[in-house]
Amino acid sequence: MNPFPISLSLPPRWRIPLFALLLLLPLAMGEVYVRSLPNPSKHKHAYLLRHSRKVRVLILGSSHTYYGLCPERLGAHAFSAAQISQTLQYDDYLLHHYPFDSLRTVVLPISDFTLYEHLEDGADWYWANRYRLYMDCDIHARGSVYDWELTAFKPFCEKLKSLWQPPQMEWSETGQGLEYRIERRSPDWDEGAKAAQRNRYEDFSSAPRQMAHLESIAAFCHAHHVRLWLISTPLRPSYRAAILPAQEEDMQRRLRHFLHRHPAVHYVDFRADADFTAADFFDADHLNIDGARRLSNKLHCLLGME
Repeated sequence: MNPFPISLSLPPRWRIPLFALLLLLPLAMGEVYVRSLPNPSKHKHAYLLRHSRKVRVLILGSSHTYYGLCPERLGAHAFSAAQISQTLQYDDYLLHHYPFDSLRTVVLPISDFTLYEHLEDGADWYWANRYRLYMDCDIHARGSVYDWELTAFKPFCEKLKSLWQPPQMEWSETGQGLEYRIERRSPDWDEGAKAAQRNRYEDFSSAPRQMAHLESIAAFCHAHHVRLWLISTPLRPSYRAAILPAQEEDMQRRLRHFLHRHPAVHYVDFRADADFTAADFFDADHLNIDGARRLSNKLHCLLGME
């Protein structure tokens, strides 16, 4: 005999919707929570909405400048809009998106992967989400795969870990990444061959698309009387030795042609600069905070010579 006078069973037609609801509800709550977390993109967007008209030195680019340059050492109104895995497509977008009325100098890194990397084509495609979600970027449509945190499920789960452990990312008010401290680097930090392999491209077919973005950036700078400085940040010998020769040759050829067409653009190659020792690096192709200060001081001297 059933001891309960009321049946708790559901009609079959309600079971699947209920199961879907029980599955979607925690995902929706996780999406809301992750979007509420502080992150560098959210900070940069808020800063530029308030202060872009005062920015005089703008740092663009990937992690090589996000971690490798200290904006405050380049002037009182310098700011870094660089981010991890940021490609020329988004550098171009950000430069055109905010009103940089006082801009005088743009600093843009040229790395071995810069002319070949299209973010959406790679394993780290999910970094494109931050521009749609947090920087009002309309390159991708609302409701697309780039408009959700949970569509990149593994990184989404990593961000949920902040529920029980402190987040790892740190950044300064002026936009520099601060996690890369020498005391945090791993024992195998100087494995340049592995790092270079991650940035290796044997197919150069994406280069014309990236060069078009570089041309757009140069055209913006020319039209607004802004100096454009291209820099290649320091690399460990282990990394330099592992760069694919054909990739290096193609990059240098395209860069020479670009600089020939734009004689006002400056290029400085710090990759083999002997002033940077092991104590300045976090890993084989990224400076730590001390190295970033050294590079920023060098660049400040160059900028001040004009």
